[in-house]
Amino acid sequence: MKEIIKEFPPGPDKSLKRKYISPEPLSISKSVGNSAKKLGLYDHLIFLRNEGYCIIENVFEDSFVAEIRKKIISLAEESAGDFKGLSAAMLLGRDPIFEEVVTNSKLLNIVEFAVGQGALLSQLLGGIRPQGGGNFDIHIDSAWTPAPLPDYPLMITACMPCEDFTLNAGPTKVIPKSHLHKRQPYENEVKGEDGAIPILCKKGSLVFWLGSTWHGNYPRLKKGKRVVLHISFSRLMMRPIENYDHLNDSWLKGKPKSIRTMLGRDDFLGTSTESSGGTDRSKTIKTFNRSHS
Repeated sequence: MKEIIKEFPPGPDKSLKRKYISPEPLSISKSVGNSAKKLGLYDHLIFLRNEGYCIIENVFEDSFVAEIRKKIISLAEESAGDFKGLSAAMLLGRDPIFEEVVTNSKLLNIVEFAVGQGALLSQLLGGIRPQGGGNFDIHIDSAWTPAPLPDYPLMITACMPCEDFTLNAGPTKVIPKSHLHKRQPYENEVKGEDGAIPILCKKGSLVFWLGSTWHGNYPRLKKGKRVVLHISFSRLMMRPIENYDHLNDSWLKGKPKSIRTMLGRDDFLGTSTESSGGTDRSKTIKTFNRSHS
C-alpha cells in the first residue's frame, strides 16, 4: 500500500499534517483484512476482487429471513403505480428489522473492502417477482458512469434471497470477471450472455457484485413469489458537498432549467419518497444518456 504524507489543509500552520493513504484498487487494508479473518471472509475478498462477485452463505437465520420477506411484501403494497405489490423502496426507517441488515458485520466488511470507509447507503430495496417473471437482461449497476470505468469500484450491491436460489426460482446471474471490461455490455453481449452462471445459494445468504460486474437474473418458473432484498453502497465521494434539498418546487418555479439539472431534480437519482417503490423509469434513460454524453 502506497502512503503519501502531505500538508492538510494548506496554510501557514505547518503542524497540520495528515497522512494520505493511496491504496491500489481493491487492495486489502490491515483493518479490513484483520476483520475479514475474524469473520472468515478473507477468501471472499480475494474472490470478489478476482471474479467480480462472491457469496457468503447462511448469513441470516431462517426466522429472520421469513420476517424480512413478510415486511417486504407488506410494504410493497404501499408503493405507487406499477411498483405496487412488486417492490418496496427506502426501507431504512420503515421497520427496525432493516437496521439489523445494514449493520451486519459481514456485510460491512465486504462493503468497506470494495468502496472504502464511510461508504454511503445508496439503495435499500425489496423486490418481488411472481411466477412467470421474465429474464432480466445483463447490465451493470454503475450504468451512469462513462467508460472506461475506474479501476476502483464506485458501487457494490448485496442481494439477500428470501428463499433458496434454485435455477427455477429466478436466481441472479453473473458473468465472472466481467468487471475487468470496465464498461457496459454491448447489445450483442447482452443477448448472448456468454459465460453467465446462476447464483445458487440458500436463503439468508448474501450475494455481492461490484458496480462494474455484468449481471441480471433468470426467469421465475416456479410458483410463489421471488422476494429479495437489495442493499447498494457507493463511495463517500459520490455526494455533493452542499445539500440543496430545502429548495423545493415552489422555489424552482420560473428558474432556468439548468438549475433543476444541477440540483439533480430531473434525473432518477436521489429518490426521497417511500411510496415511489423504486427509481422513476421515465427519468432513467435521460439520466443514462446525459451521463454518457
